[in-house]
Amino acid sequence: MSKSTSTFSAYYDIQESWLRKQVKDLKDDSFIDLDLAREEIENAGITAFANHAVIDKFREEHLSKRGKDRLSSALRTYKKRENRRLTTRRLDIDISVEADTALKVMVKESGLTKIEFLEQLILKEREKQNYSL
Repeated sequence: MSKSTSTFSAYYDIQESWLRKQVKDLKDDSFIDLDLAREEIENAGITAFANHAVIDKFREEHLSKRGKDRLSSALRTYKKRENRRLTTRRLDIDISVEADTALKVMVKESGLTKIEFLEQLILKEREKQNYSL
């Protein structure tokens, strides 16, 4: 099974959303014939993407090579972000210039990334707290 074939074998809800947005945003280069693709969706109404087979058929009949590449890329990005959400949390903080400078120096000396450094610092501190209890 080729990479793009396996990429297209999941996340059908994301594929449908992506296809509809491409048509809505008039992304002509994503389609062999944008007008024909739009007409097919409008004529099918609510059943335009009724099941996986219909989405597969629409994708194969209407997407250009560039469109398939874009969809494949969008699905890989979605999968990566979805997997990351399961194991990580985003931290967005403001720190003082002094603390940021100190962090940069400490990170450089440690050879770690900021994320790795902060994770180690937090986990070590938590371990100390648990040990002292």
